[in-house]
Amino acid sequence: MKKQRALILNCILLAVCLGAMLLWNCFGELIFQKKADAEELAAMKETHSEATEPFFTDLVFSGEKLPYDETTSTFYLPLNMETEAWESGEISALAGDTELLFEEKLTDSDKQEAIRTGKKFHFYAVKGNEYQECDLVLTGLPVISIETAEDADTEVFGGSAYFWDNSTKVNWTSSSILEAHIRGNTSRIYPKKGYRLTLKKQNSTGAIVSDKKSLFGLRKDDEWILNAMYTDSSKIRDKLCADLWNQFGAERPDFPKANFGTRMTYVEVFFNHEYWGLYLLAEPVDSRQLNRKKEASGEEEFSYKSITSQSLDTSELLTQSEYGLELDGYELKGKHTYVDRSSWEPLLNYLALRDLSSDEEFRERASALTDREGALNVWIFLQAVSGIDNRGKNMYYVAKRTGSGTKMYFAPWDMDLTWGDALSEGEGDTLWNVGLFTGLYSERINWAFGDRLVELDVDGSRDYVRDTWQELRQGIFSEESLNREIDGLLHQIQDSGALARNEERWPDSNGDQDYSLFRRLAFYRFGILDYYFDGNLKEYMGLGYE
Repeated sequence: MKKQRALILNCILLAVCLGAMLLWNCFGELIFQKKADAEELAAMKETHSEATEPFFTDLVFSGEKLPYDETTSTFYLPLNMETEAWESGEISALAGDTELLFEEKLTDSDKQEAIRTGKKFHFYAVKGNEYQECDLVLTGLPVISIETAEDADTEVFGGSAYFWDNSTKVNWTSSSILEAHIRGNTSRIYPKKGYRLTLKKQNSTGAIVSDKKSLFGLRKDDEWILNAMYTDSSKIRDKLCADLWNQFGAERPDFPKANFGTRMTYVEVFFNHEYWGLYLLAEPVDSRQLNRKKEASGEEEFSYKSITSQSLDTSELLTQSEYGLELDGYELKGKHTYVDRSSWEPLLNYLALRDLSSDEEFRERASALTDREGALNVWIFLQAVSGIDNRGKNMYYVAKRTGSGTKMYFAPWDMDLTWGDALSEGEGDTLWNVGLFTGLYSERINWAFGDRLVELDVDGSRDYVRDTWQELRQGIFSEESLNREIDGLLHQIQDSGALARNEERWPDSNGDQDYSLFRRLAFYRFGILDYYFDGNLKEYMGLGYE
């Protein structure tokens, strides 16, 4: 009987413990954070002097050091902004000889409001006879910190990268050896740079090898893009387009393992312990994304990126004396042991097709040599989002092998100049200005290959445009759906506190987007396309933005 009672008692005790753990995980708050009252702080200041040089750089949450801005002694703690409950953990100093005195307890505040408003929790780091005034800010986004001996304008640099996840506090930090370079053509002239990151690590033998990891819900890889979004006043254009394209055209049924697009997530970035702003972390459109067959397969596939508009006639490109990794604004992507004309043959065949003088020959060959429906999807998409910067550049041309031969597929990229934004010549030291050009909303976005498919009605292209547009207007381009997408992105950048911090950090960058105007112009554009795409495509082809 005693054994039975003991067993029952143990079971009850276990259940209570498990229940307590469950409740703690659901409703737990910061385990420890020392709050000092006004009298304690006054007494501390009487017996201590303010440090002439900052000494405190190592604030820890749940055993992990936090990113910080050393110019303002501000530390950042990434938290899940979708939950009201505070995460469990302890805020402390890494060094045992430093005491932290907070003016208020974090959990006395509303967590989501504190994140949204960028509230600064003021505290004092006390060591010996000195104290340092610091702040702790909560962010609702993941954080990346880059540390290097170089400055942010260095073209190529090495260093370390540190990552903090906001959505979990289990295995929520990591780091890598970093190789990086500045990326972008027009965007590299601005003070806030974009970067391509390559992650490395040291293996058990001491060799430096690739460090493939999944960052913040994106694919597992060692290659990443950091998009600065310096000129986009909305900070949503590129991600909005990427997300919509993923829902519409990035997947092609004949290549289910390929993705002709990219995924992105917002992050906040620090560079050499200085707050550097709001960025988009993106998966590159590379061989892995495109599921490209490589040399070793014996059936190599190729991808080409247009980085500037084509300047030479196609006839000249067909007769070059040498063919390297670049060809008149196009780049051959991926790794290749040998490059010659055969490496460029699929793109040259596509360009020759696009520029054929014979309409009849174009009609006969277009569907055999290209993913016609994919090309029409791109054309429809560029019309919808006013993608003027993707007509002659910012497009991937992907040569895939099919049962009937090699076909060209299409993947638009870098879609920040959309939804009415356009480049214009700047003044003084500014080479380019970016601003809203409302004339775009009533013009055709002329992408040569798609234009010709529609003009010649190749294999029923006009019916395809009409039917596809009607489906899109019931789906991702409906007013309800697009508003939901925009609201979701604004929630991420505004309610995380990141947009306000970015504008404070970069006051000369484009900002102050009128989002109500953004929406009105988008649906105004859709209304125009409703008219032209429903039986009036011939009239539409006579418009054309130059």
